[in-house]
Amino acid sequence: MENIFSKTSKQEETPLLSQYDDLKENYYKIFIEAAESIRKEIDEFHPENPCTGCTKKCNVEKKDIFSDYPVGCAYKEWQAKSLSFLNGEYKQKLQNHYKLIMDKKNEYSCNKCGDCCRLAVSEHSYEQLKQKAFRGDKYSKDFISVFVPYESEEEAKKANPEYFAQLADLVESKTYYYYCQKLKGNECSDYENRPDICKDFPHNPLKLLPSKCSYNAWKNEILHSAMLLNAKVDIIEFYKQKLG
Repeated sequence: MENIFSKTSKQEETPLLSQYDDLKENYYKIFIEAAESIRKEIDEFHPENPCTGCTKKCNVEKKDIFSDYPVGCAYKEWQAKSLSFLNGEYKQKLQNHYKLIMDKKNEYSCNKCGDCCRLAVSEHSYEQLKQKAFRGDKYSKDFISVFVPYESEEEAKKANPEYFAQLADLVESKTYYYYCQKLKGNECSDYENRPDICKDFPHNPLKLLPSKCSYNAWKNEILHSAMLLNAKVDIIEFYKQKLG
């Protein structure tokens, strides 16, 4: 299996926000890298000169993966094999890569800065989270078991002005701010009974973290790989929509 952590770059010595700026500027290159990687994989199924001797009449001039081929055409079979591959073997490959990224997190540990407990964000209001929890959504249930909403954005901003500003710059949609009511100083007062969302934090390799969080070192190491993986997932969804 390809080692997605083998790339070397200046990421280890570059501040996190600078990396985000660099990666946003270079995301086009990352996206092209992902697209070329996927295209190379599905080209393995490309038929060799299937039109030679073919009796079917079609008006397809550009023999592309997304062209509209007639039933029974070898290129139609190419599309079917490619879609099956992307939904099966390749999807599993990406899941394995994601596991490697998340397993890498185990080499780092929490430094108990408490910032993730003082300021948590969600795209859902407290009432929406309660409704989702009532319908059986485990993440929402875990979230509202420890987090309560700030009365105002000003109160949230006071909790961590720097992190608040970073989130405000990056998040375009409506954001709701929360804090953990079990935080005492910088430590959890009910640590042994904390829910999975706390145990697994950070659960997203592309999540913006407070500057003091020790898991930034993990993100610095895997950020390019995580962005590349994210691009591949998006591209596969495009293939599925076009070919499905």
